[in-house]
Amino acid sequence: MLQNQSHFPSIVRLNVGGKRFTTSLQTLTRDPNSMLAAMFSGRHKVETTDDGSFFIDRDGTYFRFILNYLRDGELVLPESPKFLKELEAEARFYQLQGVLAELGVIKALKVLEKSVILTAAKDRRVLIGWIPLEYTLEGEWLLLYRASRDGFNGSAFHERCDNIGPTVTVVRSGANVFGGFTERAWTSKTANTAFDCEWAPPKHEWLPCRQAFLFSLVNPSGLEPTKMSLLNGREQFAIISYYDCGPVFGRARNLCVFPEKRKCGYSYLGDTYQCPPGHQNTFFTGSREFTVTDVEVFGLCQ
Repeated sequence: MLQNQSHFPSIVRLNVGGKRFTTSLQTLTRDPNSMLAAMFSGRHKVETTDDGSFFIDRDGTYFRFILNYLRDGELVLPESPKFLKELEAEARFYQLQGVLAELGVIKALKVLEKSVILTAAKDRRVLIGWIPLEYTLEGEWLLLYRASRDGFNGSAFHERCDNIGPTVTVVRSGANVFGGFTERAWTSKTANTAFDCEWAPPKHEWLPCRQAFLFSLVNPSGLEPTKMSLLNGREQFAIISYYDCGPVFGRARNLCVFPEKRKCGYSYLGDTYQCPPGHQNTFFTGSREFTVTDVEVFGLCQ
């Protein structure tokens, strides 16, 4: 309980834009960083109406969702809500970061529902849970690229995905589903030489990241959805931009899609990104080179 609240009753009646609510002082001040906690801390004057209820000059239409979130710690909305932007505006006014985070997840999940690869709702939820919260709070996630629609080649990928970020790349190879996240935007770099085994830095453009990761949702080992983080000291090799390739994660092609204009993929974990303990470097598909069934890239447009 915040200090200086003694002049507020334990049960509080509210008038929010003409709509009446009754709740406890404890509920109203549950999030100490919120506007509501500040209003009922005793440090500010809160206007009352003739019946003694405290007046808040906001639209009361969405306040019940905010109040229930403070009560239960969970944002519960009707199916297919059409008022997310309005509720987001109210959550920003009340400075409720928890509500904003939940709304960001809901918006991102709606975009992932368009995926032809992420057909399982649980996989979409797991993937969104791995993405740093800051990237679901701001901006709008969009489907930027789908190989089966836009073309199975690196140039089609770069045409639609360059200079937009962060992005999530999702790959299907047969029954296997995997991919990667990067907070850096992809770019194109043309080189006069093809890829080589040594990955000499002068021929390519390395883009360092701190939050990039690879993931597997469905794999031949039957392992549960798994996130593979960057190895310490390998952040500078997180992703590589090369016009003749699709997305490439890691110095030793930990995950590479459409290498050298070929309609396939390549993976070999452990050089830049973690390999799950007890599993082979070819964990994603069981082979270094794999057939690409489809690829999707979702980007955050700000």
